[in-house]
Amino acid sequence: MSEPGCWSGETIRGTGSRGMTLIELMIVAAVIGILAAVSLPLYQSFTTRAKVSEGLVLVGPVKTAVAEYHAIHGGVPASSNWLTLLQDLGLTVSTEHGAASGSYVERIWWNSTDHEIRIRYAVPPINGKVLHLQADFEASGSLAWRCYAPAGDEGVPAQYLPANCRG
Repeated sequence: MSEPGCWSGETIRGTGSRGMTLIELMIVAAVIGILAAVSLPLYQSFTTRAKVSEGLVLVGPVKTAVAEYHAIHGGVPASSNWLTLLQDLGLTVSTEHGAASGSYVERIWWNSTDHEIRIRYAVPPINGKVLHLQADFEASGSLAWRCYAPAGDEGVPAQYLPANCRG
């Protein structure tokens, strides 16, 4: 036994909580960094896909106008000017925005030659990229829409397309 006041080599631990050591803090910081590095690109991809969806919502009136015009006239307008085409479809048009625009959509217009509604986006990383909705007029009178992005640099990259446009 040791005398009082003399050090015996034993340590006395307090009953309170012990703080984190520097190495433990560094491990926590590294884990948070890895999680951020993995989740940030996924988050950016998710938000861009949501922005692409805005364009698909905004084409609703154009799709309806095309279907009504086809049902009444048995075809689609044949003008080569996209502004005239939109007016022939009965839509309010703008030289800047076409039939519609939104927070992420620059312009929506109808292309009579290819029977397509075209959507041009105005937000990175899809700034200036295009998405097409092609009208398939069937003999029975029904109308189906096929969504796709043109190949090359013009189209919205496949990673940002909704599932029904990746066909």
